Amino acid sequence: MHDVAIDHQPVITVREGSPADFDRYFDEGFADLSAESRHFRFFTAVRELPPMLRERLRDVDGVRNAAVIAFDQAVTLPDHPDGKPIGVARWMSGDDGLPELSITVIDAYQGMGVGVRLMDALLELARQRDVGQIVLDVLRETVESFRPRLESEGFRLEVHLPDDLPAVRGDARAISQCVLNLLDNAVKFLRDVPGHVVVTAK
Repeated sequence: MHDVAIDHQPVITVREGSPADFDRYFDEGFADLSAESRHFRFFTAVRELPPMLRERLRDVDGVRNAAVIAFDQAVTLPDHPDGKPIGVARWMSGDDGLPELSITVIDAYQGMGVGVRLMDALLELARQRDVGQIVLDVLRETVESFRPRLESEGFRLEVHLPDDLPAVRGDARAISQCVLNLLDNAVKFLRDVPGHVVVTAK
């Protein structure tokens, strides 16, 4: 299990990513994900991804496939002009041309609003590139991003989301913020008696 604590005030910046960023930062960021986080994002907890998947993730052209990267500028590292890479959001177009959005934040920075910053930046980039529609599993992404915060407060999170939930059109950021508010209230009002937090939808 990864230690999810950081000992400084982060200074978060976000910018568009490139294949060169993938070459420089991917292995480092992947190593900073716990087995649980890797399984959630890549459906596997292995230490390395298959070459074909790595190449697909690297293939960002800013149109069909695009990415934005979050950095913590408060962390100074050699050969890291932007600071420590802490998260990435991307859209990837499928065979039907409809792009799907995903967000990954390394464990130490989960539950700190980095995912929301990444989502905002990617949606703004989509508007600039005239991408009219993006598919995002907002509920699952948001709940999982809050898991480290809940567990650090002594809660156990259970997520029961059926695979056949219907898609809805809406403001992804607003929906995400509503879910975050509900989870934050669970921490605030149940802190003295932590137990299970169960997330369901139908």
